[in-house]
Amino acid sequence: MAKILSEVMTGKKSVPQPNSAFIERVPVTVVLPAAAPAVNDIISLLELPPGVELVDFDIIAPQTDSNGAPTNTLSIGSENALGTDLTVVYESGLTAGRTANGSISRSTTANTLAADKTIARRIALKVTGAFATYAGAGKTLLVLLHLKA
Repeated sequence: MAKILSEVMTGKKSVPQPNSAFIERVPVTVVLPAAAPAVNDIISLLELPPGVELVDFDIIAPQTDSNGAPTNTLSIGSENALGTDLTVVYESGLTAGRTANGSISRSTTANTLAADKTIARRIALKVTGAFATYAGAGKTLLVLLHLKA
């Protein structure tokens, strides 16, 4: 299991934190590694402080699996204390980056609203389906998180 860090988690970029009930759209970018992420790899996005709620998300990706029958899938949720798995999965079966023009995966459930907002939590993606033909080396994945206080 490898861990891939977003540019927020590496400190290269900072993001605004919401301070009101208005929804703040927070872009988090991840430069994909040269080698294909494997099943169970974690892509750590950012840490939410207590009181901040993840309302919605969009995962916007260029083509990352160029196979005629791409197989890459992701889950989104909050990381466990060791950062080795997702403690809570908000949504699974996400398929961003499967077409030649790239693609977007959007939230289709309200599971993010059930998360414990009284504690800090790290939001992450988990690779749940391997890439058939990885085409993501050096490309940037954009995760647009919709947050509110």
